[in-house]
This record gives sequence, structure tokens and C-alpha cells, in this order.
Amino acid sequence: MRRRAARRPLHRSRAYGCDRLGGYSVIELVLVIALLAILSAVAAPRFFDDTAFDERAYADELASSLRYAQKVAVASGCRVRADIAASSYSLTQQTPQAGHCDPADASFPLQVRLSTGEVMSGSAPTGVVTVPALSVVFDALGRTNFATNQTLTVGSHALLIQADSGLVTKP
Repeated sequence: MRRRAARRPLHRSRAYGCDRLGGYSVIELVLVIALLAILSAVAAPRFFDDTAFDERAYADELASSLRYAQKVAVASGCRVRADIAASSYSLTQQTPQAGHCDPADASFPLQVRLSTGEVMSGSAPTGVVTVPALSVVFDALGRTNFATNQTLTVGSHALLIQADSGLVTKP
């Protein structure tokens, strides 16, 4: 009968002359720490600066409010005015009389409200500015009172209000 040969170990141990243990060298660790320090010095300020997020959120809020104002004007048949200042906006509406609105009436005494009863108005976050200040009036067909399209700039974001259709887009 033949004897089987003893199996060799899969990896060498210290008995076979291999002194190196698994792991990283000091140079590799220092290099990784230095790269992480450089990356965090460049990236960290972007994580803690909310201005870009605030600008985008306020631009989205303002666009949604303008679209809502147009929808209220079309649904009610009464004109709706959106007053946009550098740091705030508000929506007001004409008073309907017997289900109709007087087109000659220039007053907008009613605040536009959501179905929850909340008044449609808002304030820009600190450091976010909207230019130019506008008063947009939407008629019963959803058109604006402008002769030409208007562009609102909210920080670094733009909103385009089309004069003939009242469509609010982000170009």
C-alpha cells in the first residue's frame, strides 16, 4: 500500500521564513490620511453651505405659487395678482360678485388661500434675492398683463413667465 504524502499548508507561517503580517504600511496610512484631509478641506464647505439649496427651493416655491395663481384665475374667472418683491411674494384676488368679476375693478382685496386655508404668500430665505420686483396679473384665460415675456432671477436660478399663455418655466 502506498502512503499518501502529507499536505502542505496553504500559506506559509513564520516557521517557513515568512515574517510579513497582513496590513498597511505607515507610508500607505499617512498617504490615505493626507488625501482625506485634502478632500475634506475642499468638499466640506460645500456640504455646510445651504445657499444653493435655499435658492433652488425658493425658486421652486415661487414657480409653484405663480402656477397656482394662474389656475385660481382660470377656475374662478377672477383676476389674480402675484406681487413679487426682492424677498417675498403674495397672491391676491378680485372679489367675485354674483359669480362674476368686474374686469374694470383694479382692487385685489382677497388673499388667495390653499384648500387648507393657508394664505398663499412666502418669504425668501436669508441671502436669497429675487429680481426684478414684479406684479403679475393673471386673467380668466390664464394670460398675464405683460406685453413681453418676463424673466425672474432667484439667486442663480431663473424663471420665465410667458406673457401670452402665463406659462411659468425654468429655462
